[in-house]
Amino acid sequence: MVILLLVLASTGCDARLPQDEMVGVGITGIDHLPDHLSIQDFWVNGYNAFRAGQGSGTVCCAMLPAHWRPGLTVQVRWEIDNWRDKTYSMHEATVPVERYDEVGRLWVHFLKDGLVRVVSSNYGVPVDHPDNKHPVTDSIPQKEPWKMYPRSEGEPLFREVEDASKEADDGRDH
Repeated sequence: MVILLLVLASTGCDARLPQDEMVGVGITGIDHLPDHLSIQDFWVNGYNAFRAGQGSGTVCCAMLPAHWRPGLTVQVRWEIDNWRDKTYSMHEATVPVERYDEVGRLWVHFLKDGLVRVVSSNYGVPVDHPDNKHPVTDSIPQKEPWKMYPRSEGEPLFREVEDASKEADDGRDH
């Protein structure tokens, strides 16, 4: 092993693998959750993207390789707020980035079934892709849960639970 390293060093060869050129891209979150739930904060590979909504807000920036490669994933972390039950929960997943020919804005779909879909595209809100095993059929609700489920003055903020997307079992009618 030592001899191999000496040979490489003496010939001037670089034994490192080539690095992908990384490109900064905007991040947009799409919230497909029911009206009483919302994504108020999320992160992609540690970059805070703030609130997911209807696809109109974008923050800068996450880093993606200029060229897609098989096995490309991002780490997504998100907070689900349940405005009706006044609870929240944190979630995290390693999510594949769908194939792209040209790197573009990073669209993060938070789906009703708990899955997250990540697409890089320069062409509007991507909804479906022929290679996608989980097509987005969920609508994008037009919602403002903070208006639909207001808090009383002095009422405590959300309390953390294991999964805020599940209905609270506290005897209340929902």
